Amino acid sequence: MEKKNSRLRVSALILVIFSILGFGFTLQFKHSKEDFGFVSLNTINDLNKSVSIEKEEVKNLQELIKQKKNNLIQYETAIHQEGSIKEVIKGEIQSLQVITGFYDVEGPGVIVKIGDSQRELYEWEEPLDLVVHDNDVLTILNDLKSAGAEVLSINGQRIISTSEIKCAGPTITVNGYTYGQPYIIKAIGDPVTLDAAIKSPSSYSAALRELYGLVVESQVNPRVRISKYQGNIKMNYLTPREGE
Repeated sequence: MEKKNSRLRVSALILVIFSILGFGFTLQFKHSKEDFGFVSLNTINDLNKSVSIEKEEVKNLQELIKQKKNNLIQYETAIHQEGSIKEVIKGEIQSLQVITGFYDVEGPGVIVKIGDSQRELYEWEEPLDLVVHDNDVLTILNDLKSAGAEVLSINGQRIISTSEIKCAGPTITVNGYTYGQPYIIKAIGDPVTLDAAIKSPSSYSAALRELYGLVVESQVNPRVRISKYQGNIKMNYLTPREGE
């Protein structure tokens, strides 16, 4: 009887020990689960995008630092050679004027002609379907930009960041000047790539030609000449930011 009671006590003790161990393992597992929560694929993608953005910003800052160092070298060289920093700054201003559109430029590129369709209307078409619209011109300009166009003009009007193109009946207005079709776009850049942007079967220009019969023609030219921007740039809300 005593041995039986002893065995019962041992069994009860073992049961208590295993219960304590089980409870401890449960708490440990729960704590580990809280520490290592589930991370979704979307979260990982968002983090990767954030890292890519930060890397791009660092790259841009490094390029800016490199540019400023080059400027300092030019200034120091001008001083050591008893030159004038004024000439260096003048060269920088001229480069900025070329980029922003305030200099006449020339180079290889293409000349694109855009005009209304000359064919008869189909039964399901509207007259406006066969007319060139501002959206058509804008899309072709964007295609040329994507193809690497460095400078663009429409009917002699230089296209800059503030240029606007809008419909005005059967005409379009560019930089405040109104022109009738055909519209002549000049683009300076790699002639082969620019020409392909207009003549490619999958291009927007090809769709205008095939679907509506609009005139969209491009011609490679080794010496495209584009005049400087003739207007004035007035900013009503933009002011230089001081400090950082």
